[in-house]
Parts: sequence; structure tokens; C-alpha cells
Amino acid sequence: MNRMSRTVRRVIGTDSAVERQARSARNLVRYRLGKTVSRTDLFISPKGSGVPLGILLMGACDVAALTVLGPRLARYPQRPFCLASMASAPESRSDLFVQSLNPPDQALTREVTERLDLVPGYFEPRVLMKEMKPPHQMGIGPFPVGAVVLSISIDTSRTMYRHRENGLLVDPGGWWLSGDMGEVIADKAAMIWFAKTFEKIGRIDLEDSMKNYETIISAIRKTSGAHVIMMNVLSVDPGAGSLDYKFANSPNKIRRREFNIALNELSQRLDFPLIDVDRITKGSGIAGQADFVHYTPDQKRLIAEEFLRMLVDAGLFEPVRSRSR
Repeated sequence: MNRMSRTVRRVIGTDSAVERQARSARNLVRYRLGKTVSRTDLFISPKGSGVPLGILLMGACDVAALTVLGPRLARYPQRPFCLASMASAPESRSDLFVQSLNPPDQALTREVTERLDLVPGYFEPRVLMKEMKPPHQMGIGPFPVGAVVLSISIDTSRTMYRHRENGLLVDPGGWWLSGDMGEVIADKAAMIWFAKTFEKIGRIDLEDSMKNYETIISAIRKTSGAHVIMMNVLSVDPGAGSLDYKFANSPNKIRRREFNIALNELSQRLDFPLIDVDRITKGSGIAGQADFVHYTPDQKRLIAEEFLRMLVDAGLFEPVRSRSR
């Protein structure tokens, strides 16, 4: 970090609008000079003369981990591309995606968006976008979406809230953690409003989840024609000592295993590739994992290689031919 960036952060704070704008301007210059743009959840390559390609990652930390593939893809000189994570855990459960396919009226969402400080576009069908502009990157793009990656990890773990009157679904996430706790606790009116307005509906049923993904995949294929790739989830807990599922006393392990089995069946029926995260992580060893959706560097590399193979199989990139000796 240079001296100017440190000064801005001391005065205005980390990741302020000023810092984002300055970073965006710098990245635009890099892109026009033919250099890659890389962030934790974003990788953009201007190389190549083919049709630009957008690879849309819709999910939480496990899906965002695929951006480590960016430097590998940059070796494929055929076309410029953007690989970007465009969602987070509170936006990525399958019933929220289905709700967005027919966006609720803004009259219903305006107050909820403001009171819960939801991200812009929370209720919009971003999973159906035909072209993507990299988030917070001015002047770069758009990139026609050629692939969409989804993960079932959110459906296995996240709870949801439903509006008591109009049925609007939201996952407020950690909104109360993003502000000053003194202000949040002091704002009793907001807490009372949320408790009166929404009811907790818990985690999604397996059958409903699979029906939702069938609807989502069909909508993506019909709207953008993008290739759909899905990820399953590690079915055991890192650090657990169970060697046999019949001795597993955690319903979460069993739930994730059931979701993996159902997703495999859906993959065969709808004919879409499945990144078998469960197999890959177990094969490489899970002792170094923090939890079931945060992977080690070696695991990320193996998962990315599997993803790369699927992109090549889909015809989105041509395989790199090895040089003859």
C-alpha cells in the first residue's frame, strides 16, 4: 500500500468511496495497458482478440474461491474475460434467487431495503444477467455471460425470514454487525419493527431446494443461454473424528450429505457439470480447513483445476497445447 492510500485510510477509513474510486481509476488504466485486474473476488484479463467472456459466480465464500483460477485462465490468450463473484451468503439462497426471477414491486422492497441496509440490486434477477460489468470497476466491460456458477452450500446452512403480510423473503445477514453496536442496540424501534414485520422460516427443505435449482437453471438457459456449473459441499466437518456416517451425531453432516446426493441426481437429470468439492477436499485432506466452505490454498488450486476442465469442455476456452520438444 502506498503512502497516499495509507493517508486516505487514516482520514476517511478503510474501503471508503474515495478509495474505491481511486482503485477503480487505477484498474481502468491497467486494463487499457493490457494488464490484468485482480482482487479477492474478481479477476479481469484484457488479453486476446476473441469475444469477451463473463463468468458469473453466484454464492458465498466457497464460490468466490474460484477466482484463484484467474491467472491460469489468463494463459489462454483467445479472449478477454471477467471472473467475478457477484453475490454473498445473505443473497444466495435458492428461494431468494427464485423470488428474484419475478422481482417484487419496489413499493414492497423500498422500506425493507432501507431499514435492513440491503445491498443495491438485492431483489433483482442478477442470476439472469446477459452481460456483466465488474463491480466497482468504472469503464471496464461489459462481458457477455457465458457461464454461471452456483453452490448448494447456502441452502444447507442459511436461515431465512418472511414478511408476515406480503411474503417477501429476506436474509438480513450480519447487518447489525456492520455498524456501531451502541447505535444498533439503542435503535430499539428498528429491532421491534423487524420482529413484528418478519417471521423466521428456518432452513430450506431438500425437496424445495432441488425444485428451486431446477427452476433457476431452466431460467438461466432460457434467458442468457449461459452454461450452468454447480458446486456441492463438504459433507463432513473439518477436525471431526467420525469414520462412518452411522456414528455421525451432527444433523448438519447428514443434511449436507443428503443435499450432495440430491444435487448429483439433479445434475444427471438436467445435464449440467458438477464440481465435486466433497470428493476433492476429502482427497486432499481437510485437517487444515477452518470450516466446510473455506478451503486451503491447495484445495482451492484443485477445485479451480476441475473448474477449468469444465470451462474447456464447454468450449469457452480452448485447451493450451503443450510445446513440442
